[in-house]
Amino acid sequence: MKTIRYIALALLAVSPLCAQRYLLKDGKVLKQDEVVLKGNVLVKSLGGDAGEMQFPIAQVVRLDWPEPTEIAEARTLLAAGKEEEAEAKITPIYRQFTPFAKIPGGWWNEAALLRARVLLALKKNAETEKATKELIATTSDEDIRQGAELISIRLQLLLGKRSVADTMLEVLMRKEVSGEIAAGAAVLRGDIAYDIKDFERALEFYLLVPAFYGNEVEVMPAALLGSARSFRGYGDSARTERAYLDLIAAFPSSAEAIIAKREMNGP
Repeated sequence: MKTIRYIALALLAVSPLCAQRYLLKDGKVLKQDEVVLKGNVLVKSLGGDAGEMQFPIAQVVRLDWPEPTEIAEARTLLAAGKEEEAEAKITPIYRQFTPFAKIPGGWWNEAALLRARVLLALKKNAETEKATKELIATTSDEDIRQGAELISIRLQLLLGKRSVADTMLEVLMRKEVSGEIAAGAAVLRGDIAYDIKDFERALEFYLLVPAFYGNEVEVMPAALLGSARSFRGYGDSARTERAYLDLIAAFPSSAEAIIAKREMNGP
């Protein structure tokens, strides 16, 4: 049995499912390492004086491509508050897949959305706005589009356009959304309420995340930080400390944990 298992693992290691390939309309398959992208054309050298073959991107119907490791690495860096490193990691992946943005099997959607989040964290407002508009106009994935809309709403709030952000959020939440989008919207609603010092209402929204969206771990640190600040806002020092400590214990490597430690030790 062990021998069979080892053979199966060896076959999996060389499986074409793990390859980086372009699948064409006529059934041809081009390996990523045998072609070069020049403009809107994939060029394959035939070696020596034999010349080359050209394949327009329009002929590509699908990419057979494993998820680039840089996406997960950039996501981890962003969560840890290392935005500049995250940008350096995700930007090349975004550019690599931009020519194939509308072709199934690529990673442009994920890279472009993560890049927009990084730009927002870096407070590159003009670039963030451009990135979200590009995403909304290009993607056919509704979850990705709604994620871009959340980023756009957050940008409006950061620009001081609270009423605009509130209206945009109302429109978004009339749609059918995933748990991830609903959790992100709850944090945004909390932030909008916190912005006008309605701490009790803000707390209600922040606590929706651990109560109903406990699996959305990427949103959880922001919700816990918001709840701690809301408790502090209306003077509940014991619950404020507890919320800060819960955040630090549950997400010690997060950017929000660093902020929590600073705020606990502050004036």
